[in-house]
Amino acid sequence: MKSTEDLRHRGEKLPWALTDIFSAMPAFALVLFRMTGLMITAPIFASRIIPGRVRGALIMAMAAMTFPLVRPQTPLDITWGGVIAGSVGEMMIGLAIGISLAMFVSGVEVAGLMVGRQAGLAIGQVFDPSSNTQVSIIGQVYTISLMTLFLLAGGHRATMAALLDTYEVIPLLSFQMNDSIPLLLITMVTASFVLGIRLAGPVLIALFLTGTAMGFLSRTMPQLNILSVGFTVRVLVALGIAGFALAGCQDVLVDAVWRAFETIRLGMGLDSYPRGLVN
Repeated sequence: MKSTEDLRHRGEKLPWALTDIFSAMPAFALVLFRMTGLMITAPIFASRIIPGRVRGALIMAMAAMTFPLVRPQTPLDITWGGVIAGSVGEMMIGLAIGISLAMFVSGVEVAGLMVGRQAGLAIGQVFDPSSNTQVSIIGQVYTISLMTLFLLAGGHRATMAALLDTYEVIPLLSFQMNDSIPLLLITMVTASFVLGIRLAGPVLIALFLTGTAMGFLSRTMPQLNILSVGFTVRVLVALGIAGFALAGCQDVLVDAVWRAFETIRLGMGLDSYPRGLVN
């Protein structure tokens, strides 16, 4: 029969003693709340394509991997009462980052909506399973293109890096509501509209010139049914210019993604460069 000293010596090799696990549960709950706020709102992570149970397991796994990194900075006297009082603030931090990114991504949907209305494609909408809504066809193409570049540029890693770095400037139970988060959301809404206009600008200009040319053509050739011909021409011009513009705007989209991350990090009081991110 093994002695108590042997069991104690073997227990010292464990990362935590069994009694420490129960005492660390309140702090882990706070880390879980902050992670949940991000995972239910951030692009890619909050996609409705991911089943709820899988997303819940992913949140628990990410919180479990994050907790050892923040445990040295965690106060030892956190109680369940403190968890209840601080859960809203911890979730607000994750929600601020996730909602800011979601607002930025919505800019490509705005671009698709503007192009679709001008080209006459607004009626033909498709179902987007990631948002469970009806979206325009061009808007869906823009969204898929942005999400692809988002992943290729390491946007998912930059998102987690921003959340992890918040523990350095906003430790657990130290969140204080101020005007930084509302200003961050307003800035991201502005950035999303700017991105939408930059994406839709070439197509809108081409459609304006096409409409002007068709107007002159209808005056010189009254017998031409300009309504039926013009609709087909506008659709072809919109799809052609949108394809060429989308193929050449890779640098614009990547630059916009990193500017969005810089804005989010500065709004949360972090350094502009996401530390720990491998480009």
